[in-house]
Amino acid sequence: MIINNNELPEVTNEVSITLRLNILSHDITWACVFHKGEQNLVRTPSLWLTPSKSALHARFSLDDNLNAGLYSVGNGLLLNRWYHLAYTLSDTEKRLDFYIDGKWTGFQSIQPTEQIIFNVAPLYIGNDTFYNGITGQISNFRYFNWSLSADEVTKDFSNDSSILSPVSTTQPTTTPTLTCDQPTQPIPNGAIIMTGIDIAASLGSILLTIIGFYIIQ
Repeated sequence: MIINNNELPEVTNEVSITLRLNILSHDITWACVFHKGEQNLVRTPSLWLTPSKSALHARFSLDDNLNAGLYSVGNGLLLNRWYHLAYTLSDTEKRLDFYIDGKWTGFQSIQPTEQIIFNVAPLYIGNDTFYNGITGQISNFRYFNWSLSADEVTKDFSNDSSILSPVSTTQPTTTPTLTCDQPTQPIPNGAIIMTGIDIAASLGSILLTIIGFYIIQ
């Protein structure tokens, strides 16, 4: 799935992504979970799975290092198990943080003189043009234009809808969950629906529901 930059909340110096991921089989090569960029080394933000064990490989681009980030978060994902993943990146705080199932599992610090390079390229979900796609399922993909706090990550993991934009008290618009074999349901104003995948945006976040949509190699 490809989301154009103008369909996403405008990012200045922070971004966060949360999602639920279920891997059905490991790949012998790198597999893309999401990647914002039309070139291989345009990577803010991006997440891949490492070959064979599906450990989380969280990346971003700096002005002096186009391939920065965490090489391997955790010991690898188990098959046929849903995980909640949270990627938070801040140029203001100079750090990347990663959470699995609401628990902080790793971070990468950024030097004060380094700058994160944000981009206006499309966001690829489940696959990109450089690496294999995942073999599995993605659900509740959310994109924020601020760095989620640990408390906000916990709320997202708990399906708490009270995560608010720091510049607005408007809650993100949500849409009904669709699966490939469900009939289309009424969609609230401001939401777009694409091939069984819901997209709904508020001032500072976007929610995609891809439950039941299989991304198979």
